[in-house]
Amino acid sequence: MNLKKRGFTLIELMIVLSLFAILATLSITQLSFLDSTIVHTQLDELAALCYYLQQKAICSNQELVLAFDIQKNEYHGGNHHAKLSKPVVFGYSQHAQGPPGQPTGPINKAITFPSAQIRFYPTGIISSGTVYFTDTKKNHTYALSNAVSQLSYLRMYRYDGSWKLLS
Repeated sequence: MNLKKRGFTLIELMIVLSLFAILATLSITQLSFLDSTIVHTQLDELAALCYYLQQKAICSNQELVLAFDIQKNEYHGGNHHAKLSKPVVFGYSQHAQGPPGQPTGPINKAITFPSAQIRFYPTGIISSGTVYFTDTKKNHTYALSNAVSQLSYLRMYRYDGSWKLLS
């Protein structure tokens, strides 16, 4: 009498479960990387708009304003209107200190520009302050900052336990 066994051996089952565990770990890592990339892309978009508005203010000899609406996660100015991507909000990681250039204390607001507006003057000067972006889980924080100085220079930062200058 010839009986065939059907089913999985313990070793086969352990190999399959191990492969599932490895795939799950890799996919979670990729999703975290994707969140960081999306937040960084939003920061790049804002920086590009700011450079454009700075040049437009100089060329038109008029003051321009970029206004932020934190509740709606959007900003507008200079005939441009943008809404942040779904996983991105104006905000910051819980332990982040600010401002990014010289952290001195806890961050109190997601946008430190006066009246949540960046002003671009015909002289090329940009009002000083910082805009903080983070993902909805608050794992990845980025900042666009302009310090008080005679020359306006926008700086982009990433927070990884401490601020790292990106540009």
